[in-house]
Amino acid sequence: MNLCFTPLLVIFRCLAAMHGTSPPVVETTFNNYCLYNTSVIELEFDEKSGKPVKATYNDVVGPAKEFIKLLCLLGVLYSIVEITGYAPFGTVEKTGEGMTWVFHPKHLANNFFVAYITQLNLAASTSGAASTVSLLLGKKTKKVTNNAMLESTSVSDFWGRRWNQLVHGALKGGVFKPLRKHNFSKEISATATFLASGLIHEYVLAVMCHSYGSGDDYFHHEKHYYGVHLAFFLYNGILIVLEYAFIGTVLHKKISELSLPS
Repeated sequence: MNLCFTPLLVIFRCLAAMHGTSPPVVETTFNNYCLYNTSVIELEFDEKSGKPVKATYNDVVGPAKEFIKLLCLLGVLYSIVEITGYAPFGTVEKTGEGMTWVFHPKHLANNFFVAYITQLNLAASTSGAASTVSLLLGKKTKKVTNNAMLESTSVSDFWGRRWNQLVHGALKGGVFKPLRKHNFSKEISATATFLASGLIHEYVLAVMCHSYGSGDDYFHHEKHYYGVHLAFFLYNGILIVLEYAFIGTVLHKKISELSLPS
């Protein structure tokens, strides 16, 4: 998967460089520019000095411990889902011609469980990479994930501040900001960004599911469904646009003023 993702990360960082939409501190010095664009994990820069933050002992050991802990946890969880056929809460029969089975509690629980495992995979892989980068470069890295599945308060909070900030930063600099710079609306820019994200995932899926046979059947693909990832990300793009429209309304202000019981 990393072999699929790294070239795409480079492409979006190049787009950001071409349009002058990389993080401002990145383009202050040639050293910053090289460090930012060659590191797999995004580095943390001091806004005042404009220099990358030096890694401490905890910046190296902390992510390494997190990597080991998550690796052990994933071993247990994968043992569970493998035995149950990735349906730990039971399978749901697809009866009739409708789509009501999609909203069945068992189906929703299975999807949430697998999505949570995906989050743990992302956290584990990026923690390991962060520890390695900090060790080799002596620089502090940014946290890539922040428990999006359990702590997000909105769609924009999920995608913008918690889920895979590495990809978020690349897409923001390579798609969203260039479109905004060319006077496209925030709504169009956000939708285009999610479209690009959907296409990325379609590409990664196609590469990962490709397998090799022999003879006349040397190239063939495992069963998978093109367009599903694209539809999912476009759907989330629409939710973001609706959230933009909702924020600032009287209803939003009233809800924001509500105080939840402690």
